[in-house]
Amino acid sequence: MELSANHYDDLYYHFGMAMTLRLPAELDDDLRAAAEEDRRSVHQTVVLAIELFLAARETAQVKADPEALRALAEARQAVRDGDVVYGTEAVRGLLRGRRAS
Repeated sequence: MELSANHYDDLYYHFGMAMTLRLPAELDDDLRAAAEEDRRSVHQTVVLAIELFLAARETAQVKADPEALRALAEARQAVRDGDVVYGTEAVRGLLRGRRAS
């Protein structure tokens, strides 16, 4: 059974957290204009804005953590060195190569 995006929004509204958001008139006007321009509902635009805010906050936390930055640098180097493969065929090829050696 396939569900439409609106159905997911309905489920979220009925089973997720419902709230009233009171905005200053100018911010409300800007939000409605942005939603219309992006062809989204105001609700979808607010959810997206919150997700982007939380992602930026998490990124800032990672950038402030030397251990996390070191791990990311190591992961990037592993990709450059070819130690990371993508897709099932690539993994199967890697395993065949290991068995042959």
